[in-house]
Amino acid sequence: MIQSSRLPSLLLPALFALPFFAGPLLPGSLRAAEEKKIEFPAASQHAVVKQRVGLTDVEVDYSRPNKNDREIFGGLVPYGKLWRTGANAVTKIKFSKAVTLGGKEIPAGEYALFTIPTANEWTIIVSKDAKMQSTADYKQENDAARLTAKPEPNPVTIETFTIALADVKGASATLNFLWDKTRVPVKLTTDDVEQVSKQLDAAVSATTPLDPRTAYQAAAFYYDNNKDMTQAAKWIDQALDKNPDAYFMHYKKAQIQAKLGNKKEATASAQKTIDILKKDKAPDESAIKNAQQIIDSSK
Repeated sequence: MIQSSRLPSLLLPALFALPFFAGPLLPGSLRAAEEKKIEFPAASQHAVVKQRVGLTDVEVDYSRPNKNDREIFGGLVPYGKLWRTGANAVTKIKFSKAVTLGGKEIPAGEYALFTIPTANEWTIIVSKDAKMQSTADYKQENDAARLTAKPEPNPVTIETFTIALADVKGASATLNFLWDKTRVPVKLTTDDVEQVSKQLDAAVSATTPLDPRTAYQAAAFYYDNNKDMTQAAKWIDQALDKNPDAYFMHYKKAQIQAKLGNKKEATASAQKTIDILKKDKAPDESAIKNAQQIIDSSK
């Protein structure tokens, strides 16, 4: 039995010990609370668009506001005023190589992208200051390029603001701004076709045979870009010499011969394509159909 006279001496150490046990628990409980933070979806979602045009990589980083039954251009987005071309933050655009946008040459690099919409014409601004945070930071002396584009009526209402690269052919594409019932197209081109053409011209001049894979790609490149079809035919024959059972090479030869106006030869190459495909246990019906179209159009 503990005597009452000893009770204070026993309680005091226990009381003084309490802070040492309770103290370390507090930071842990705060960390647990911080770890339970709730994350909410943004009203205007972040998006990154990436597209290769020719041999050039194009990337657009922006946020996508919604229409939400509002009047957009001339309303939510005022006419005649600088717009960050999205929501939440300044829109950024990046080019891995130099491009021509709306007729203006722009070096490789990352840029801020602004627009000034009006009812009949948009001004597209590409700024060298890619680090700016808002339209308030914009300075015209940092412009890399200014160009204009005509807005067009869009037959379908676009609920979510969209920046997209469409009509990607060879070394060109269309940079589209779409929202509500408005579409603003801007032509984007690179000099990649010209650069590849120079290399192939040098290969022809050197009379050095290309390896089969490169020969096929060169033939396809000439075909796609409407260049010398006679040279394209030579390259595809060179490729087929080492790959006689490659159906896609016979198909490309049929396309080249058709463009040359050699209907009989185009038909024979297209039929060869079909014959090779049908040997497969699960033939590519789409490829067969494409080859058959060449045969039908050559009659």
